[in-house]
Amino acid sequence: MDSNHQSNYKLSKTEKKLLRKQIKARHTLLRHEGIETVSYATQSLIVANGGLGNQVSRNQLLPVLEKCGLVDALLMPPNKPYSCVRYKTVEESKKAYDSLNGKEIVDDLGQKISLYLNFVE
Repeated sequence: MDSNHQSNYKLSKTEKKLLRKQIKARHTLLRHEGIETVSYATQSLIVANGGLGNQVSRNQLLPVLEKCGLVDALLMPPNKPYSCVRYKTVEESKKAYDSLNGKEIVDDLGQKISLYLNFVE
């Protein structure tokens, strides 16, 4: 289990599912892209499933991210199923991590896509 989520209380079924998918996204990013995530809060986040390769446009993702704070930069590599976002402060990125992890958005084709966030350096 992820060290961030080790505690004395038992996770709900939904929380376990979210954690499994987040860990899978983390391993996929490392294996295919060489992107390593970190277990502590930083200003930068990887948004798995929130990329141009998943039919998620900048116009759809940016307003969702801006609800959590001032976005310093949003990088969306072409044909990749992820994006990178950097907030002005670590507190804003923590807020995004807590509120957007597992959140569903609707892509350009009208399909629901769940976002999975991880901190990166």
